Amino acid sequence: MNIHQVSVSYVQEQDRLLLRINGKEGGELRAWLTRRLALGLMPVLNKTAGEQMVKATSAGPSATSLEDKRQQMVTAFEKEVSLRKGDFETPYQSQAHAPADVPVGPEPLLVTEVKITQMGNGQLRVQMFEKFPGQEINRNFQVLMDAPLSNGLLQLLHQGLQQSRWLEAPVAVPAAAGQAPIILSGVADTEAAELPADAAKPKYLN
Repeated sequence: MNIHQVSVSYVQEQDRLLLRINGKEGGELRAWLTRRLALGLMPVLNKTAGEQMVKATSAGPSATSLEDKRQQMVTAFEKEVSLRKGDFETPYQSQAHAPADVPVGPEPLLVTEVKITQMGNGQLRVQMFEKFPGQEINRNFQVLMDAPLSNGLLQLLHQGLQQSRWLEAPVAVPAAAGQAPIILSGVADTEAAELPADAAKPKYLN
């Protein structure tokens, strides 16, 4: 898929993040990210996207003089600033009525596994899988992301985590005498669910 837009939104009723990716030629990929998976994905994506950014900004001939090195550093800095910028203003154009990949189906993947691979051409290959015991067909999809897209996705996930409040400390409920305290924390189930019509306004990247 030639990626056009990426969106990450927190759906409170499901206590999950909804990732949506649409293509320039049409179609949309959708995936649910649970609290456990999203918190585990962030440090991995942060590391690989950072390495991808370094490679993207350091490409070029080696400098020989001090002036060349200074100019190369300035150029690399300007390039990194440019790569980290994204269009977060244009509204996401939902294409849920036309899934990009028929085997994935109309329902979002409930992601249980993510693989991120750095490709030789400087792109990141992001693969998402839905695997459950006894499931005949393991649904999955993969996308290729350049440095601006992967860093944009990182920002969107961070915003989604802030919206979900998963990073906040659990709230302790006062216990009755003689009873152990109950801790309220985010627990994601694995049942299929539809996206509510009044879902929170998504964050998007174009």
